[in-house]
Amino acid sequence: MTITLSVQQTTSPCSAPRENTFSHMSDSQLASAFGDNFKAFKDPKTGNATADKIREVAGRPLTGDPQRDKETQLAQEVLKRDRVMNALDSVDDNGKRDGIIGPWNPAMAAGALACKPCNGIHYGNVQVSTQISY
Repeated sequence: MTITLSVQQTTSPCSAPRENTFSHMSDSQLASAFGDNFKAFKDPKTGNATADKIREVAGRPLTGDPQRDKETQLAQEVLKRDRVMNALDSVDDNGKRDGIIGPWNPAMAAGALACKPCNGIHYGNVQVSTQISY
């Protein structure tokens, strides 16, 4: 008795479509995820991330390397959401976009995007304030 087993790979793991899990996040969660992965976008000379670096990372092909692909998909999702990109880039500069994202910006942007009333949070030309009366 002879048994022959034939296995054929029809697609390579790198070419298989991967779901971008970042697409299911809120804007605030996406800004936080950017902060968690800040080093992937950071210029070692300045310590800041840049809009150009985000675009560069977003343009990379998926490779099968889980961390690298996660960073690529994160960058792609950030660029799809102008509200998030705007917050990351301008939350600490009164709404002015300069392409420079400091290490503190993701946390500030996440707070501004969370839609939770915060006393004195400035975002662009808008100030969100709360007042409690008893």
